[in-house]
Amino acid sequence: MLGQSNDLFFSPDERGIDLFAGNRPVSGDVTDQVDLWDAGTEINEPPGAGPNQAPRQSGPDTGPDENGVVRLVEDGFVYPEVSEMIRVTLQPQP
Repeated sequence: MLGQSNDLFFSPDERGIDLFAGNRPVSGDVTDQVDLWDAGTEINEPPGAGPNQAPRQSGPDTGPDENGVVRLVEDGFVYPEVSEMIRVTLQPQP
């Protein structure tokens, strides 16, 4: 989850991330396959400033209900690129 947001999280799309290319395990940085998503549970507020975001929120899911569905973030606020916030790396194990 993106800290101090209403309900944003990091995830690949519905296809996931391939762990194998043919018979060979994939290794390395796969951050470019991850996006920022909106869970649709609460109306999004300005990042890091909304009264219904942790740690200011009185409890989980107490902000105004968005009645939405999971989708890529398109709420009008500006967020850093995913690669500026997290790194996702695959490292095969023997």
